Amino acid sequence: MQRKNRLSLALAAAGCIASTPVFAAPVLLSQTFQVSNSLDRNSVSLNFDLGSFLSGRGYGSKDIVSGNATLHGYSDIQYGAATASAYGDYQLTGQTSHQAQYSYYAGDTNNCGWWADEPCGNGRNVYVNYNIQDTNTTRYRDIKHEDLVADSMKLLIGASSAGDVAETSSSSIGNYGGAQFERKDCKSTDGYGNCSYFNRYAKQRDTYSAIYGALDSSLSFDAAALLDVRSDGILGVGVQATAGQFKLSSISFDVMVEKAAAVPEPASLLLAGTAIAALAMTTRRRRKVNGSRMP
Repeated sequence: MQRKNRLSLALAAAGCIASTPVFAAPVLLSQTFQVSNSLDRNSVSLNFDLGSFLSGRGYGSKDIVSGNATLHGYSDIQYGAATASAYGDYQLTGQTSHQAQYSYYAGDTNNCGWWADEPCGNGRNVYVNYNIQDTNTTRYRDIKHEDLVADSMKLLIGASSAGDVAETSSSSIGNYGGAQFERKDCKSTDGYGNCSYFNRYAKQRDTYSAIYGALDSSLSFDAAALLDVRSDGILGVGVQATAGQFKLSSISFDVMVEKAAAVPEPASLLLAGTAIAALAMTTRRRRKVNGSRMP
């Protein structure tokens, strides 16, 4: 009976072994979520279920040690209403001519012919056609298409934020279109009262200027973000268009996780070992005593 009690005591001591958590080597897990939100000087709140992603790999949200998020977006070119620059001065762009005419009265009826507008014998008006040189002038202007707002994105996770600004620039100039006639001004007159003209024309072309490009913002999980995602596995993310407009494309998470395993504490092992050793010694003594009494 005493032996059973001592054995129970030893086993109880062994059962009281305390344990401390020991973490296995950390593991890095990555997940990308596609997003398709468009922002135009506004903000949006998004939630991402990291808990379900982790559970599929044998971890829980409470196993998260650290994390990082990278948000990707793109700023497209969006031209507003076109604006026209002021016309410049007229510039000389060439010479042309137009046909003019003068007439005189011919009274010699003996030399009538096809040029006379009166029958022979009655006198006639003779008309003479000739060319007068004109000067062509043209003025120019640009029709501007512009998107010069440097679109900017801000990522907010926990109590931290990070941002990025589109900074790719582009510009192009089209060709001038056809000349549009505006008017003609008399430059001078000749002896017959006919004008040499300034022919006035206008031309315009389209020009394009824009700022656009990729937007990428990264943030490490701060204490507030870790508390948020560990509570229910859902991580809240905020995005702001602090200037301009852009589209979101994806967000990537890199999460470091560690799973704890319980192992005995050294002090508890020592206590249990001492109890078991004492039991063994007592048993040996008892056997020795009992053995000496045998005939």
